[in-house]
Amino acid sequence: MKNVIIAALFLSLPPTASAFHPMSTEDTGFLGRDVIQAEIGFDHTEDTDAADYFSNTLSATFSYGLWDKLDILLSAPWQGWDSGGLSGSGLGDVSLEAKFWVVESRGWDLALKPGFSLPAGDDAKGLGAGEGQVWVYGIAGRAEGPRQYYINAGYKYNKNSFNEEKNIFSASALGALEILPKILLAAELAVETNTDKDAASHPVSSLLGLVWSPAPTLDLDAGVRYGLNDAADDLGFILGATLRFE
Repeated sequence: MKNVIIAALFLSLPPTASAFHPMSTEDTGFLGRDVIQAEIGFDHTEDTDAADYFSNTLSATFSYGLWDKLDILLSAPWQGWDSGGLSGSGLGDVSLEAKFWVVESRGWDLALKPGFSLPAGDDAKGLGAGEGQVWVYGIAGRAEGPRQYYINAGYKYNKNSFNEEKNIFSASALGALEILPKILLAAELAVETNTDKDAASHPVSSLLGLVWSPAPTLDLDAGVRYGLNDAADDLGFILGATLRFE
């Protein structure tokens, strides 16, 4: 039973790969036709409310601009966790997503990002859901000079082998400001349905991050995530690098 609880905690982690890394909120930018992007992200998470729980995720995401406003994304994480003397590490579930532009309205770009996962991770070790999952995110975004704003709303059918909640809804908002040439400061607020069916509240978290773009094809980023209630993980540290090949 304890293994199941730990696995459920691990699976409740927010995704580590997104177009606006280190934030989990997706932006409305696109790579462009035939552009390839490689992104490496590292996420360290701590939760000490009930039992000490620590996890590390190293994720790789490869994206391809199929058309000017249609990107295909393939992601795979290598995960590890430790809690109460138990631990596990290995490949997590692999995901495939598409992101496409829908319409522009009143200065806001609207896009959709559907996807699905393949149960590549060992669910017995807390490294995967044990089942394939599907999801879709709606994305709204706009830019005003040095400022950017993004809003996400999503639904995931959380099919799993742990008797977790299957219908997961999420929402997040992000604001970014260019504080220096090539440096963005971003802040995010996110909420998601708790995967624990008996939980009294849903996890709410905030994230503060920096993105430095020393070259047009390279982004380096770092962020700190804070849980804002007992249902959320206490603390997280995120690092990443994104490289585009045009």
